[in-house]
Amino acid sequence: MNAALHERRAQASDYEQFARLFPELGTGDPVPARARWEEEMLPATIFLERDGEIVAYGYTQALKGIGYVRHVIVAPGERGKGVGGVLMRALGRQLARAGCMSWCLNVKPDNEPGIRLYSSSGMRVAYASTAFGLGWDVLARLPREIEAPAVHGIEPADDAAIEATFGLPTGQIADVRARGGRVLLRLATSEGLGGFACFDPNFPGSFPFRVARPSLAVHLLEAIRLHARPEHDHTGVVVEDAPALRDALIAAGAVVRFEMLHMKGPIPAELGP
Repeated sequence: MNAALHERRAQASDYEQFARLFPELGTGDPVPARARWEEEMLPATIFLERDGEIVAYGYTQALKGIGYVRHVIVAPGERGKGVGGVLMRALGRQLARAGCMSWCLNVKPDNEPGIRLYSSSGMRVAYASTAFGLGWDVLARLPREIEAPAVHGIEPADDAAIEATFGLPTGQIADVRARGGRVLLRLATSEGLGGFACFDPNFPGSFPFRVARPSLAVHLLEAIRLHARPEHDHTGVVVEDAPALRDALIAAGAVVRFEMLHMKGPIPAELGP
């Protein structure tokens, strides 16, 4: 019989174990550096151990009323043993203690065990997303506005309007701002708010990235390029619930890195604080 699972909070000394399991996300992204792990991820990471060996970890972000489950990783040899369910319950309790009443996450469409797990945790598919990689040459082939929009930085007073316009969780922009190292940009058109992006030059990539229509994306990407590192001739972009923009990027030559389903729902009452 398998030994019982032990839940614990992450410690700085766990970085190597985190780095060992991180590639199981299957995104192809580089392992976050130790400094970013310790500053941004460690405080909200939970590990599961069996006989002193780490077999799973989860990482969450608690926003205003909603929790974002960013990582749910079970070691390959532990899958199919109920470890994912134990981890999700632990993450749900963590988010409920932080005041969250609902939660959300992204999962690959072919991850059938994951979809079953998240469905059993009260989540349902809300929309599809696509993670792209693109070289800056793609910008020349994207549709553009006749009248270019103005580009501005974002102040805290702008957050509520941006989140409401683009359906972002309340507090997501403030959470990003608090982490530092990101560039926050918005587009202003004659009609109002035209776009928003959070760009991480270290990655490099943008999430969230939202525009009112596909012809505005190139203007936001051109603004982002001004903040890119000279050695980076490419960037990443996550397109959420925007099939027309997805099609425009593909037509311009952007590369689909992977597809995702965004799932969300209420945190089960039994996991409440």
